[in-house]
Amino acid sequence: MKKIINSILGLFNLRLIKATYFNNNSNNLSYISAKETVNNAQKEGLSVCDYVEKMWDQKGATKNVIDNMEKLGAFEITNPIVCEIGTGTGRYMEKVIKKCNPKRYESYETAKDWAEWLDMEYDIISQETDGCSLKNTEDKSIDIIHSHGVFVYLPFFDSLRYFKEIGRVASKNAIIVFDCITEDCLDKKTMNDWLNSAYNFPRLLPEKYISDFFPSTKYKLLGNFFTPYGQGKSKYFVFQRSDHY
Repeated sequence: MKKIINSILGLFNLRLIKATYFNNNSNNLSYISAKETVNNAQKEGLSVCDYVEKMWDQKGATKNVIDNMEKLGAFEITNPIVCEIGTGTGRYMEKVIKKCNPKRYESYETAKDWAEWLDMEYDIISQETDGCSLKNTEDKSIDIIHSHGVFVYLPFFDSLRYFKEIGRVASKNAIIVFDCITEDCLDKKTMNDWLNSAYNFPRLLPEKYISDFFPSTKYKLLGNFFTPYGQGKSKYFVFQRSDHY
């Protein structure tokens, strides 16, 4: 029974674990335990990324996102300085590091246990996080800024605060990658599926506000792609900072 429940919760990057409380009507997400997840991955001889994908029946999902990023030119900068917002289990970090061999990698993760594990496991800088800023990162210092499964649930104004911070830390020609739930992700059927589920955490982020923060005069949209998320999908945006800013 627990395996079946975890398969369902995996759609939302959740897992049933001992002493975890989840309120169906809550706007907050519960996170899987770093210690338990890492131990279980080691027992099965898998990376944390592969273990999490297996546990949530999402085999290949992370690679598909990375492949789409690569197709849109996200890794063309040599030895970039990278910043990830909401690194979580490090499933994207693991693959981004292998893909572009970054000179420096900054991670902002709110879950203390995962932040500590990531800091020990990878050669990264685990930054102190307040959930709405990149306050410890210097202006115009980052070549690749990416985030996965974060803006799909953050409160609207926190997403906009992060966008403002992304604009501050992005270097000349920086690549910016993130996903969110836009109008394109909520057709009538998908909306009804969400309404009929027990989950209230998803946040709609209209594209108008994205274009306001990443205007064509300063950012070039390299492309979009979709990835499965929850009852439907999320939409990825890949921007490049313009030379003229």
